[in-house]
Amino acid sequence: MLARARPYLEILRPHNMLAAALAVFTGFHAAGGPGVAGAGWLASLCALATGAGNIANDVFDADIDRVNKPRRPIPSGRLSKRAAFVWYAVVSLAVTVLALANVPHALATIVLTWQAALLVYARWLKRMWPAGNLTVATIAASALYGGAMAAGDTSAAVLPMTIVFAFVLCREMVKGIEDVAGDRAAGARTLAVVAGKETASRVAAAAMLLVAAGMPLPGVADVFGAAYAWIMLATVVPALIAGALIAVRSSETKAFASVSRLLKLAMFAGLVAIVAGT
Repeated sequence: MLARARPYLEILRPHNMLAAALAVFTGFHAAGGPGVAGAGWLASLCALATGAGNIANDVFDADIDRVNKPRRPIPSGRLSKRAAFVWYAVVSLAVTVLALANVPHALATIVLTWQAALLVYARWLKRMWPAGNLTVATIAASALYGGAMAAGDTSAAVLPMTIVFAFVLCREMVKGIEDVAGDRAAGARTLAVVAGKETASRVAAAAMLLVAAGMPLPGVADVFGAAYAWIMLATVVPALIAGALIAVRSSETKAFASVSRLLKLAMFAGLVAIVAGT
């Protein structure tokens, strides 16, 4: 039973779902929301919408994943595309029903917009640069907006959203370089495919260094508390600098996969920094 259920859980990518939920709580906290209960439903729905988006992504990217990510449920044969599509429909329906029944209309609209945007990204935008990267970064940042809306102060989300947008955009560039072989074979038009791996690596490295330089500034300028700056300087900034150095020194796919994982961990640290600073 557990073995049969595992691919259904794996295709959701629980770590991405957790990051989405934490982004909602971060926006809620930044806007002065008390505790976490006030954003509980929204965070859960955002996590589920993210999981549904991951399923759709794997369904439409099955051919690409056979090259880039052969161990994922669909290319490994542990889950058929038909079963994955049915699973997507079930999760999406659950998100829609729960959103309409449990959160205010404005927040339900945000959740359903997330869900639609993730489907559009998976079906059409992922294979186009820069639309795909910008879409993912925007969706990730908007989770903080939703959290701030739940707390009643969306203006408090502007700076945290900018931080998350910039960071996720860097990571998406790295992922595009990591996945260039499968993307090229499938006819995708990512930066790494269009401009070449070397040029894409330089662009990604420059972006990471620029973002690294800007990350501590809200803490240094007393916009956020000093704890924000210290956490950023100890975790996120070194990760971005290391990622930039690897990007310009190595052309191996494994190296970019390592950078992608490093930035994923740094993303969690960045959310902690925002919470600590607000």
